[in-house]
Amino acid sequence: MKCLLVLAALVSIALADGEFACCSTEDRQEMQALWHEIWSAQFTGRRVQVAQSVFEDLFEREPDAKNLFGRVNVENIDSPEFKAHCIRVVNGLDTAISLLDDPFTLIKQLDHLGKQHQNRDGVKKEHFELMGRSFLKVMPQVSSCFNAASWSRCFDGIARRISSHLSA
Repeated sequence: MKCLLVLAALVSIALADGEFACCSTEDRQEMQALWHEIWSAQFTGRRVQVAQSVFEDLFEREPDAKNLFGRVNVENIDSPEFKAHCIRVVNGLDTAISLLDDPFTLIKQLDHLGKQHQNRDGVKKEHFELMGRSFLKVMPQVSSCFNAASWSRCFDGIARRISSHLSA
C-alpha cells in the first residue's frame, strides 16, 4: 500500500511539473485532428512544401537564423540536405503531437530534442518562438479549419519544453 501511495505522489509531482504545462484536452484533440488532416498519408508530397514554407517565413522574419542551418545547405532550400532537414523537423513535431496524450513520454521526447538543440551553436529560445509564429502563418494556408488558439497553446507548450534547455 505504501508503494502505491509513493507512486501516486510521484505521479502527482510529475503532473504538476511547473516547467511543463502543454495544453488542454480540447486543444490536444483539436491540434491532433488538424495535424492528421494535413499530415495524413494522402498528403506525403505536401509535407516538404509545408516545412519549407515555415522555414521561408522564419528566414523572412529573422534572416540571421539562416546561419544556424549551414550544415544542411540552407542557401538552397530545394537541396536534398535542406529538404531532409525540413522532414526531420516536422517529423519531430509529428511525434510530439502524437504524444500529447502521453505526457510522461512526451516530456522525455521533448527533453531529448532540447538536449540535441543545446549542442547546436547559436540556437536560442527565441528561435522556437519565431518558428511558432511561422507555423501560425503557414498552417491556415493548408487547413480550412485551423484553430490558431488551440494550435498556439499546444505548440507553445512543446516549444517551451524543448527550449527550456537553451539560453535566452
